[in-house]
Amino acid sequence: MSGIDAARASIARYQKAHASRPAFDETKEWTLSKTVKPDWKPGDGASSAEWQAHAKIQIDPLEPGRPPINNYKLLISAIVPRPIGFLSTISRDGTRTNVAPFSYFELVAHEPPTFIISVSGGLKDTVNNLVETKEGVLNVVSEWFIDAVNYTAITSPPEVSEWDLAGLHQAPATKVRPPLVAESAFNIETKVIDVLDVKSPRSGAVVSRVFVLEGVHFHAREDVINDDRSSLDMAKLKPVGRIGGIMYCRVSDGFEIPRYDYAQQYGDEPAVRSIVDEK
Repeated sequence: MSGIDAARASIARYQKAHASRPAFDETKEWTLSKTVKPDWKPGDGASSAEWQAHAKIQIDPLEPGRPPINNYKLLISAIVPRPIGFLSTISRDGTRTNVAPFSYFELVAHEPPTFIISVSGGLKDTVNNLVETKEGVLNVVSEWFIDAVNYTAITSPPEVSEWDLAGLHQAPATKVRPPLVAESAFNIETKVIDVLDVKSPRSGAVVSRVFVLEGVHFHAREDVINDDRSSLDMAKLKPVGRIGGIMYCRVSDGFEIPRYDYAQQYGDEPAVRSIVDEK
């Protein structure tokens, strides 16, 4: 089967499965509920004992005969949900802009704002642009343009614009050359401060490049950010994350759990004193 035929078969399988699923509920509103176990107290552990009924299977990621793709499939279904690093870049000569989604992405520090994004496999345009210009823009992904975001992952040739194919719009940045994704409610202008090459222990070849990015300027949609510019409204942001396979997830439900101070808990909670004093 040719690559084109395989792609057609994959789309056909998706369309068949998708046809029987319920419609996306655009009316679903952000809701804060109680925690899983509101009466939980120190020492209670898990809220379910189901974990006791099952043995653990051990897996060596580098065992002979185990293909790397199995590790990929396993990890993207286990480390969930993951934020989407929707990154826009520009070529050194400024003639081409690129935009692509990455699920190996995370915020790692806030002073200064620091992010990591890992590029594996192809996507040479993104790698070349980051290496040559040391600039990029991270664009937070929301429900209203997730289909367009996903489409920018298409394997198009360098001369074809993902922006045009997806129908996305560019907006000027302030401190870097790459454009913002105008549809995004929160954009982060970044500069590359370090690059780490990850090598395969099997072959020694570089299989991923990890870019450390410093956030140097923010853009927030006025109706989504609070008055002191310190928080975004989840009900309006409607963020989307990645889970296993080709699946995405929405953030429509949440619950709050406070962080505890040991001295206060030891003084006020008999359960804490009982646990500590028994040791």
